Amino acid sequence: MKILFAADEYPYSAYALNEIIRLAVNTWADVTLMAAGPVGIEIPQEHPLLRALQKYREIFLKRSETEGSPYARKNWRHEWLPLKNGLFEELLVCRGEKRDVRVCFRNDNPVSGILAEAREEDSDLIILGCTKGQECIWQDAPPVPQRVVNDADCSVLLVKEEQPVTRILACLDQSYISQDSLEMINQLATIHKAQVELVGLSQSGDMKKDVYRRLIEIGDYYEDRQIQVATQLTEVKDFEKFVAHELKQDLLALWVGRKSLLDRFYPRDWVGRFVSKCQTSVLVMR
Repeated sequence: MKILFAADEYPYSAYALNEIIRLAVNTWADVTLMAAGPVGIEIPQEHPLLRALQKYREIFLKRSETEGSPYARKNWRHEWLPLKNGLFEELLVCRGEKRDVRVCFRNDNPVSGILAEAREEDSDLIILGCTKGQECIWQDAPPVPQRVVNDADCSVLLVKEEQPVTRILACLDQSYISQDSLEMINQLATIHKAQVELVGLSQSGDMKKDVYRRLIEIGDYYEDRQIQVATQLTEVKDFEKFVAHELKQDLLALWVGRKSLLDRFYPRDWVGRFVSKCQTSVLVMR
């Protein structure tokens, strides 16, 4: 798995770092810690974003220092670093023994920088934090969380500041569900010791037979892995009310695809709107 942690220098990003550390250690993922912002041609060494990235890297490496950690810094080697005007400089760098932790900064608008990095690195999951409650913003660039959730090609985990998870509500309205997304929920349920509740989305009280069958199969999949599973149905037209009032100490997991009822029922950019209304963390799976 390739995980991209997109951060700024505020507490919600530091809190979201806890989630990426636990997930990375569990999955031995390749990890990139990044920030983006328009800071001009020369990047000042004391820029708050650069200091934050350095701090996040130190925290990640220290907290992942278990015996046999794939991120242990033991692999010293020389690498060529591209500079300007076709010039390259050879530097001695230290990489992780089995998995690496990249740290990068993009001199770019935060949204376009995050999305470009995810595409170029072929990331499986973007993790970013945001303010809690119904604001769901970044302090210096408010729309970043919603726009990344709406426009990313890969899955996105949006971590609400200081929000524990005791239950994962996984909402299903289509039959195609990737194995990677099933495993992602499995990992998060294991990390948080959370119950999984499968929410089947219906229209006028009906679900397609293939979707209902998939709902049962997914329930069996998690029960086979010793994860407590419950099931409920809710109407697509009531889903916004469900998001606003049902969730408490929960993680809302949404499968977003071309055959999604939600995609057809609600207008464009509906994911970002629901994220802003949701009181809890959100996992959007693609």
